[in-house]
Amino acid sequence: MTEIFKVVLDKIKKEKLRFHHNGGALPRGSNDLPVRDENGRSWKFNCKSEGGNFFSIGGPEWRSFAKSKVNAMVTLYWEEDEQVYTIRVRN
Repeated sequence: MTEIFKVVLDKIKKEKLRFHHNGGALPRGSNDLPVRDENGRSWKFNCKSEGGNFFSIGGPEWRSFAKSKVNAMVTLYWEEDEQVYTIRVRN
């Protein structure tokens, strides 16, 4: 399991999260990123490479996911054995 980011969500990040990742587990360009949460729910977050190993996640499903998680620690993982992205929340 590869950790892609770990961040405390604030009011700005719940709209669009910008982060650095140089592990190669994210697609380049602009893509829908299929993500599974801890409850098994599937989401599609808009993921965009912004150059120099910087990425952003946004879009309507990201905002819906993040709106109730302000001040929580959110971690995105790539689970290579299952070929799935998983997101976890800790308050």
